[in-house]
Amino acid sequence: MKTPKISKYPVARETGSQIYHVESEETWITAYQRYLADEVLPLEPAEARKIKKNSSKYTLIDGKLFKRGFTHPILVCVDGEQCTRIMA
Repeated sequence: MKTPKISKYPVARETGSQIYHVESEETWITAYQRYLADEVLPLEPAEARKIKKNSSKYTLIDGKLFKRGFTHPILVCVDGEQCTRIMA
């Protein structure tokens, strides 16, 4: 028996007769998070192949994406403002 998949990335929530749309900025990290959590691939075939092929190098811990390596510890994946702050 297959266990149901529970997404950690809600798109919309329904309460009563109102629907609230939750938006988040799409980054390269988002595609890997969606695939690792829910096995959802992008619609573009080339991008989907790339995500599927490279996903073995990444892991999700508490909803955060980490890159794992053979000779070094896991590294947290950052983007945008966090990246700029770290590089500064």
